[in-house]
Amino acid sequence: MERRSVTQRVCRPCTRMMAAALLLAGAATPLAAQDSRFVATAAGKPALHVDGQPFLLLGIQLNNSSGFPAELRRLAPAIARSHANTVMAPVGWESVEPVEGRFDWSVVDGLIAEARNQQLRLVLLWFGTWKNANMSYTPAWVKRDTARFPRVIGADGRPIAVLSPIAAASRDADARAFAALMAHLKAVDGRQKTVVMVQVENEAGTLGADRDHAPAADALFRAAVPADMPGAKPGDWTANYAEHAPEAFMAYHTARYIGAVAAAGKRAYDLPLYVNVWPREQPGLLRPGDSSPSGGAVSWLLPQWRALAPAVDVVGVDNYDTNVAPYTEIARAYDVPGNPLFVPETGGSMAHARHAFWTLAQPHAVGIGKFGIGEGFGLKGGQPAEEPIALDYRLLRDTAPFLLPLRDAGQVRVAVEEDGMANVPLVFGDIDLVARFGEVRDGYGGPRGQGNADLSGRVIVARAAPDRFLLTGASANLTFAPRLGTPGSIQLVTVEEGHFERGRWVRERLLNGDETAFGLILPAEGKSLMVTVQENR
Repeated sequence: MERRSVTQRVCRPCTRMMAAALLLAGAATPLAAQDSRFVATAAGKPALHVDGQPFLLLGIQLNNSSGFPAELRRLAPAIARSHANTVMAPVGWESVEPVEGRFDWSVVDGLIAEARNQQLRLVLLWFGTWKNANMSYTPAWVKRDTARFPRVIGADGRPIAVLSPIAAASRDADARAFAALMAHLKAVDGRQKTVVMVQVENEAGTLGADRDHAPAADALFRAAVPADMPGAKPGDWTANYAEHAPEAFMAYHTARYIGAVAAAGKRAYDLPLYVNVWPREQPGLLRPGDSSPSGGAVSWLLPQWRALAPAVDVVGVDNYDTNVAPYTEIARAYDVPGNPLFVPETGGSMAHARHAFWTLAQPHAVGIGKFGIGEGFGLKGGQPAEEPIALDYRLLRDTAPFLLPLRDAGQVRVAVEEDGMANVPLVFGDIDLVARFGEVRDGYGGPRGQGNADLSGRVIVARAAPDRFLLTGASANLTFAPRLGTPGSIQLVTVEEGHFERGRWVRERLLNGDETAFGLILPAEGKSLMVTVQENR
């Protein structure tokens, strides 16, 4: 059982700080501490900076009921095997405010202390009004008071287990609790800055109804669309949005609700904030409120959400699709001006690892979070066995300081293997590369990759100088050639095998002879090469 501190009133900050100070004093030597924030870029997509430098979030998200210090401590070996640089831990409203106005921060303080002990950054996930379009993480005093905190009413006239986004009392109670959390984070972590970002709610919206059908909500639905709804014209919701009116109506009220919660938190502590969305763009999820939440920040309503909730820095998309076309289509729908790509939840299969490599190579991408981890992560038969996404994280964690400036300047290309896609061109303008996956055989049209049985091939190529390229990935074979129509050939000058330490390249050995004559090979266990070339004309 989790050891809990004495419950404290929010109006006594000095007393509140004592337990936190005692708990956090024993944490490991702090990481370097500067503000984490989103920084404007010339491309129009803000970039996440931590300690004054671009930061690539390589996350492991704890299971829903594992957001407790003892669980984080128990999972430390598994998290270490993941090579993540960030742990993403849920904080339930019911845990921190079991009695209205009385806050217990022992869980939060324990998570911060344990993250410091493991030398990890921490993202806290605020499970307040919404968790998967449900109110399950609200405190008992909210659940029981249905008059003060009204539920969404379905089309059949029955309440469902979702707080109405129209109810000011629910919004204000959530905002007070979230502001108290952020104020506490500033008090106990404002100097060391272990917490780099906070998620506001979780997959917000309504499941079980297309919209709130309570009398007050019906009246608002029949009234003119409010003037602050971007793109709206005179007329009611149906006149503006036809069959999409219920979803647009709920998005307006949900975005304003979360915008108020986020703004209250940001006034207390100016830390990066994001929301995550359950994407309706997945194949088959066609009916808002039925197959996906109604009112979430889905792509067609993303501009409205961003305008109505300006305190939210980024809308991230939870993307579990294993097929390349749906995954990339969903990702691109949220990778738009003003909103960089962020996938706070994805799975752990080989397909997800390939998609993670693709995601992390996109300009200004914030990062990715693998959902769920158990004690057996990275073990097979009791012996270490690297998980697919752990390989990604191992290759990219210390590479990121070198890679991100090149990526965001457009000097990175990525290739991932898919069924029937074992030969992928990578074009840099004057120089071409080809990534071949699986055994390479000569035949009509030259050498061709035959594909890997597990479709594990993935590679990122970064151009560090006109003649210098970083190749990092696994299960791939790469060759250089001059651009089509350009005479001559590309000669390998040096091929260095090595790794990065805090963004600095460390050469382990020089490759030549048999190791380079048949293409530059990135084995199944992954490898990084720094290659210098010259054009012979």
